[in-house]
Amino acid sequence: MRSIGTLMALISLCLFTFALTAALSLFAACCAGERGSFPASSDERRERYTAWGWLLLFGVVVTILQYVIIYMIVHPPIDFFRSFRWLYYRSDVAHYMGIAKDWYVQEGDERLRLVFLPLYPMTIRAVTWTGNFFDGALFAAQIFSLSLLPAAYELFRLDMDRPAAMACARVLFLLPGAAFLRIPMSESLFLFLTLLAVYFSRKKQFFLAALFTALSALTRSLGILLLGLLFIEMLISFLDAYRDDKHAALRLIPRYLGFLLVGCGGTLIYLLINWKVTGSPFTFLTYQWENWNQQLSFFFNTAAYQSEYALMYLKSRDFTSLFSLSLPNLICCFGALLLLCLNRKQLRVSYLLWALLYYVASIGATWLLSGPRYLAMVFPLAMALRQPIRSRAAGYTLEGLLLMVQTVYLLMLAMDMYVY
Repeated sequence: MRSIGTLMALISLCLFTFALTAALSLFAACCAGERGSFPASSDERRERYTAWGWLLLFGVVVTILQYVIIYMIVHPPIDFFRSFRWLYYRSDVAHYMGIAKDWYVQEGDERLRLVFLPLYPMTIRAVTWTGNFFDGALFAAQIFSLSLLPAAYELFRLDMDRPAAMACARVLFLLPGAAFLRIPMSESLFLFLTLLAVYFSRKKQFFLAALFTALSALTRSLGILLLGLLFIEMLISFLDAYRDDKHAALRLIPRYLGFLLVGCGGTLIYLLINWKVTGSPFTFLTYQWENWNQQLSFFFNTAAYQSEYALMYLKSRDFTSLFSLSLPNLICCFGALLLLCLNRKQLRVSYLLWALLYYVASIGATWLLSGPRYLAMVFPLAMALRQPIRSRAAGYTLEGLLLMVQTVYLLMLAMDMYVY
């Protein structure tokens, strides 16, 4: 098993190195002269709202369909509308609800909530009027889950025509790990804010981009990595301006540095919360290690031990762990790298470099449980998966397959299998 793990680690490292080399080459070419790209034409107001409407209808239909299918299969001993807590009170839902209700505390097991960031619990608190925090958390998740569809469309529309942008938005909504958008977790808010941050950075509205970067980082710690994408877009903008007017471009530097500082705001607020609650800004790192055995490691090490565990589960006939834990992690980890490699020339360089940085930080965990969930937040994967498909029939086939896989993944989560 150790030799298989070593082989898989080498494959992972080679794929990543290939994608990174290509991304750095594209970045150098971009700095040498490529200007920021925008679509040849933009939507009229009616076209935009029509696209939004169809996407929102798609999101509502998919969400209801999945809930009904899972209810019929699992068939809990209560009616449909009361079944959500029974089926989807999973993973970290209790922690978010606890923060929404009692904020952060210093004692007991509840002190461990400090590793979860506060913005999503704050939204739960804002929409909970009856005292039922689960209903508030579920409602907030649905709102952000649906809202990210128009946000994704607007972002993808900057690089492609209207049908392709709608298709990529649907694919993003249907990625396997995007099943977590449907339950009371922070993923829907995090992805929504990430899309807005990237959209405004592409439109060169860098203050808004920095603001949404800060909010994203106040939702999940990986949001701070958007500063890398924001910096690259600022650099592209600066170089374009420098070629036109050197003196005017130099005056942009203090503004851009200020925007980057604004983008750090979410992380700084979270560190301040740690300090106020425990006396140290980095207590969350201690809690992550002592209670979840989590700290940053090498992403290729993840490929090694996940492969070894998969073989161990297969030999011991532990098919539950194999099909709900190890295989989904391996498929998503290697699939993401392969998609980035194959589409390295089609993706915008800032997207590609950010995706690789996010991959290193999210997959390089000492004990990875949530690979599909983490990678569903990497929006360029939806572009890489859907854009090469030219025929409408093939595109709908892909979306149908993704819907089936995602529904099965959500079903495994509802059945309390090893889906995190």
